[in-house]
Amino acid sequence: MGFPKSVISFGVLAAAASANAGILGYSGTNYLVVDGAKRYSVMDVYIDCSNQYDKDVSYYGQNVTGKNSWCVTTKNGVRNANDASTATNGAAWVHSNSTGWMPNASAVASAWDSFVTIGSRNQTEAQTQSAITADPYFVNGNTAGAQTIQGGYNGTPAYVGAGWYTAAPLFPGNLAGSYADKKIMLGRFTIDVTDVTATDVISMEMKGQVTMKVNGTSAGGGTTTQPTFTFTKAYNTFFVPVPTPGAIALVGLAGLVSRRRKA
Repeated sequence: MGFPKSVISFGVLAAAASANAGILGYSGTNYLVVDGAKRYSVMDVYIDCSNQYDKDVSYYGQNVTGKNSWCVTTKNGVRNANDASTATNGAAWVHSNSTGWMPNASAVASAWDSFVTIGSRNQTEAQTQSAITADPYFVNGNTAGAQTIQGGYNGTPAYVGAGWYTAAPLFPGNLAGSYADKKIMLGRFTIDVTDVTATDVISMEMKGQVTMKVNGTSAGGGTTTQPTFTFTKAYNTFFVPVPTPGAIALVGLAGLVSRRRKA
């Protein structure tokens, strides 16, 4: 859709990994996207892998203590509930073009659009070739403009939590080796920081299970493992303090000059 934007990388934030030879850890890259008068803080979340054929099939929760799943924000100490449909703490996830959490080609032009995935980093291929799908406990997975990731309950009822999966795990775009960094992307999670202040503290927590094939020698091979995925707010805090528009422009210009010098 062709909008003016600046992108500033704020580095990689590591979280603890479950003990597994094929999984190095979990990480998030936090950066800023400026779209006209709006500023969006974006967190791309990954599974860090070591083998080119490592792949993930699903991210999910169980009705077992410690194995539920959630992805929530906390703002100034106020955390959204795991099953909330609206972000009552003022830190809602945001989507563009009336889309929801499932990848949608119509949102590709919006670099800040929130979506879930497994491997594919482009929403067009995540929607088509990878066929990312919400599981039954992802209550608002297909809700346009969903402010939260709303987890659901089973028939007991016990809280399970939201999850999603790929219907085409052998699609090359889902394999860790398709990317130079060997990272399997799990989602893009964005909040609008246009009106936040320098004293606001906003973070995210993400927890669930993943089903993976690791240490394989072919796209269909490997050992099945189901580690707990834990991405805690202690590591994953969005921008504080928030840069002013002038500072954003200066940093963006500095980056451009640096790239030209290297060239």
